[in-house]
Amino acid sequence: MDKTIPRIGFSAMALPGYYMGEEETPAKHKEGLAFLHALGYEVVDGGCVYSPEEAERTGQVFAKENVDCLFVLLATFVADYFITNLTKACERPVFLWALDRDVNNITMVCTPLISASMKNLGRDICPVSGELNDEYCIEKLRHYANAAMLRNRAKGMRIGYSGHKPEIMYSMAANEYLLDQILGVTVVNMPIEDFYRVADSIDQKEAEELWNEKKACFGCLDVRPEDGILDITYYLAMKKQIQEKNLQGYSLNCFPNLKAKICLPIAMLGDELIGSGCEGDLHATILMTLTGMLTGQAAFNGDFLQLDRNRNVITFSHCGAGALSLAGGCKNICLKKSIETEDGIGVFYETSMPGKVTLVNLMNGGDHLRLSVMCADSVKDESGYEGTPLALSFDGDVRTMPEVLARYGTGHHWIGMCGDYTQEWELFARMSGMHFACIKPDKSI
Repeated sequence: MDKTIPRIGFSAMALPGYYMGEEETPAKHKEGLAFLHALGYEVVDGGCVYSPEEAERTGQVFAKENVDCLFVLLATFVADYFITNLTKACERPVFLWALDRDVNNITMVCTPLISASMKNLGRDICPVSGELNDEYCIEKLRHYANAAMLRNRAKGMRIGYSGHKPEIMYSMAANEYLLDQILGVTVVNMPIEDFYRVADSIDQKEAEELWNEKKACFGCLDVRPEDGILDITYYLAMKKQIQEKNLQGYSLNCFPNLKAKICLPIAMLGDELIGSGCEGDLHATILMTLTGMLTGQAAFNGDFLQLDRNRNVITFSHCGAGALSLAGGCKNICLKKSIETEDGIGVFYETSMPGKVTLVNLMNGGDHLRLSVMCADSVKDESGYEGTPLALSFDGDVRTMPEVLARYGTGHHWIGMCGDYTQEWELFARMSGMHFACIKPDKSI
């Protein structure tokens, strides 16, 4: 199974006996199935459904196959019980496509009936109407299926949490109950002593060989060999814990003791699409892991660093732990001692994410989770910061951004991906029951 391709449970539905063209349903089902395959989705075929009882049995099949999203093609008017029974057996978001090929099929008539019942039951649905080649509907499906995939993949995701949050960052406190209740994420607590114990067990010859292999790739290298071997030792220790605990992401608190000793390991894990948030940021780790599943690419992780008032640009960066693949080539990467501690290894480069960039932030809101998203165009960085800077040009006045961030209570780590995924994250928040905010600078005063 490709982790970046949504898995869709598909069925065509019709209400027989009312002369609405139900005899055309098998042909429409076949057409819809070919349509989804042509779009590249992984499809579980539920066939044609003609009653609420058949819908429930079809839902049981979809649940067993663990689909991400339900796609229902309305061939005629159907009773809302068709959909509520389907989702009773398989509680997944529903993309409802009213095929309005013939007005006598009256497919649009039932969509408000269905959506009202789904709203009352607290189940997510996205109704559209049109032919199967309708570009608007196809785009809506793309965003919705991606969001449903994120929702389903988050459930049961296991995130390692070693060392908890830094002592200097109150707002990074995590509520494991909320993460389980709202997202379905299991937090696997691991004492930092276990990390050191596993690191002590790593074969130093293996670590040295991997360091010698890795160091030949970089354009600039100014580190002590023993620091390189230590970083690789810590990488192998993290990998061992990930495998032993069956983790999809790994949050390790680097402050104040480890710091730059784990920057390179975190960078390497990022390229393997294993989310690894700096400074024990559990929320950032979850988002980095989900971003890898959404895009198939490593995620950017950066702080809100600097406002460039002259260019109306904001620079985001971390201190030197970015995924190697975001440098636009290994020869653009410089490894040298940390700018903060003057030891260890920092991974330095200007982040290469051309075009639109989406940034997302997750915060504990006490009794809820807050998901915030911003989208802007990347530009050349002129900050001169020696980290992993990413410069973004915004509409609106960037001088207002600190106040905007305070208004919505966003955190300081922002997770980035190439492209505009604003709708996916908004839908994901809706499906999960999180508070959502689209962050934009205010206009000039």
